[in-house]
Amino acid sequence: MKNTKILVLVGIVIIAGFAMWFYNSQKPTDGDRFVLSVNSWVGFGPFWLAKEKGFFDEQGINVDIQTMEDTGQRKIALAKGDIDGLGDTVDLLVLERDENVPAVAVMQIDSSNGADGILATENIKNVANLKGQKIAVQKNFVSEAFLNYVLQKNGLVPTDVQTIDTEAGAAGAAFVSGAVNVAVTFEPWLSKAKERKGGHVLVSSADYPGVVVDILSINEKYLKNHPDIVQKVMRGWFKAIAYWKSNPQEANAIMAKHYNVTSADFADIISGLNWPSYEENLAYFGTQSQPGKIYEIANTFVNIFLKTGQIKTQPDMIRAIDQSLLQSLHE
Repeated sequence: MKNTKILVLVGIVIIAGFAMWFYNSQKPTDGDRFVLSVNSWVGFGPFWLAKEKGFFDEQGINVDIQTMEDTGQRKIALAKGDIDGLGDTVDLLVLERDENVPAVAVMQIDSSNGADGILATENIKNVANLKGQKIAVQKNFVSEAFLNYVLQKNGLVPTDVQTIDTEAGAAGAAFVSGAVNVAVTFEPWLSKAKERKGGHVLVSSADYPGVVVDILSINEKYLKNHPDIVQKVMRGWFKAIAYWKSNPQEANAIMAKHYNVTSADFADIISGLNWPSYEENLAYFGTQSQPGKIYEIANTFVNIFLKTGQIKTQPDMIRAIDQSLLQSLHE
């Protein structure tokens, strides 16, 4: 009887030990921790959705999402290795590489599909009419990059207009109030343009797809050492997008609370953006033999920034964009 009890106890210990080993093997380790910086733009919402629904946990990673509004602070954090990745934009990626910030784009997060644009009075009927105009636009922000992109694509240069450095939301308010005749801004100010007599949206990001986009950029050293973890983050993201598409009301409610807005308001805000699918991401990044649109957009911004003096030399955008993780994501 005594021997039987001992055998039972030994069996319990073995089973308990195995259970503990299995449990710990499923938990993310410190090496599987990924620190991500985003600002309060709603386009980054699916990262919160993936975290809350456990999609990152399923991949065996612990994603620490940190909100940082200041662009300069985020650049410094990435360069120092305090964060592993950040929600970025293509225009900022160009500036970061010029400043030796080791950012590498690996995935498209969202694209503005009419949520950003240029407001103008009725006498300004096309982009050519912008020549000589005073334009309220936030400098060193995606609004300025979008304006300069539109000007270049229509045969104008930044010096053809006079810019008034104005925070993007304030620029929209200034236009509606009549303080300025042209403003570069985003929703809800685009929808409010008609509140001013003759006010209209001259062009929007829907007219220039693939230009105003958010991307996931990774610290170059971290990417080299932990490509597997970065891919796990990406898989969690795409699962969140799939979940949102099949469960929009629940997903919107989860994401909305991270932005202190109602689910209905959140749904309205995101109506002007697109969260691209995996297949759309593949097309946007392309391959080494057939580069995607991100390279054309990046090089256009390089040319613009060289003309404006925002950069002094041409950064290597081939090194700044990595499509290999997308291509092998599901292998």
